[in-house]
Amino acid sequence: MRGYHAFTLFSTLMCFDLYTSQVASQSSGNSSLVLLQIVYRHGDRTPIATFKKDPHQIPTWKEGPGQLTKRGCMQHYKLGTYLRQRYADYITGNPHELMVWSSAKDRCLMSASCHLAGLYVPPPDWVWDKDFLWQPVPIQTRPVYNDGMLVPGDCICPEASTEYERFKNSPRAQEFLRNHHSLYVNLSELTGEIVDGWDKAAQIYDALLIEKIHNYSVPDWTESYWPRLKEQSDKSFVFYSATPLLKRLRAGLILANITNYMKQAAVVNSSYDSGENLKKLYMYSTHDTLVSSLLDALNIFDGKSPPYGSTLLLELHRDGAGGHFVEGYTLNALDMEPKRVSFPGCSAQPCPLDEFLRLASVNIPRDWRKECGLVPFISLSDGALALIIGQSALLAVLAFGCTAYCLMQRRKVSKGSVIYSPLPTEFSAR
Repeated sequence: MRGYHAFTLFSTLMCFDLYTSQVASQSSGNSSLVLLQIVYRHGDRTPIATFKKDPHQIPTWKEGPGQLTKRGCMQHYKLGTYLRQRYADYITGNPHELMVWSSAKDRCLMSASCHLAGLYVPPPDWVWDKDFLWQPVPIQTRPVYNDGMLVPGDCICPEASTEYERFKNSPRAQEFLRNHHSLYVNLSELTGEIVDGWDKAAQIYDALLIEKIHNYSVPDWTESYWPRLKEQSDKSFVFYSATPLLKRLRAGLILANITNYMKQAAVVNSSYDSGENLKKLYMYSTHDTLVSSLLDALNIFDGKSPPYGSTLLLELHRDGAGGHFVEGYTLNALDMEPKRVSFPGCSAQPCPLDEFLRLASVNIPRDWRKECGLVPFISLSDGALALIIGQSALLAVLAFGCTAYCLMQRRKVSKGSVIYSPLPTEFSAR
């Protein structure tokens, strides 16, 4: 029996590798590629929250709330394996040729690790254990509350919260709420929750979707409400970045990162500097809300909830005349079929780099912290900084001199005497 299972697993992996090789070979060559950037949603996870009448509460899930599952890890391992085949002429396996950014949420960090296990299998000169073809790749992250690039919904950005509330009170949003009022009333009764809009309805949809994926039983009413719940989920992503300001605050920082790297690559005409400069590949492991906001900011969002492993590939190519252009593809971990996207507003497809940068710049804030309503970092003039440093140095010298004087006074006392000169701090302790 064990032999049968081993054979089945081996056959499955062989078929998958063959499949990825065949699909990847259908893509165009990578000879003109000078920079690759990959933005993806994490893999399959457990529910972040359930509802009061849900028979499968959070303790049902051994991983805990909002955590990556084994299924999710496999999704990203396969996605990484596919991309390794697709970019076989570009990626070398050197772990220092890429930079990986991840949300600090466990599910994103773990998805990045699983993804890299498939994407960056070590070549012979990077193998450290011939029986374990894996290599460590650094993953950069920052606290959620301070990560406006990859977790814009959870980081501190007061103006984004205010703008979202303004949108909820707009005629467009209010009409949507009125049209679905009866749905919210019924869902409130069925779930035991107060459902007052698309966000809460989308949360219920998310919990039920995960339970269906993992073959858990769902309430009898689920199927009859499913299309309407799906609509609420889709709209929650459309509304998440519904105004120009929301687009700038939700997707502006990652757009700034993406375009800055493109400009650098175009200037140096090389995708990889062996020092600490430009890399060949930049990867961003993030959330569905960031993926949808980024697609929306680029005017290529289809208005649907991004599934697990939803990926945006942005390729910067150099043409024969020395110019540069951008190609974009979307895919997910379920079908591994990249779909080329056309960027609206470009005079040609693929999009010339200067036009892509112009279109993206509309949604890149000059000062994200200021637009968020945060207190700006204090910037000191050279004179003020020199004054502070000088005063600090003077205080340090005085403190050192005082301490040295007290120690010298104590040493003057004859050996064996119980008389001593107390330090200044000893007076205050009495």
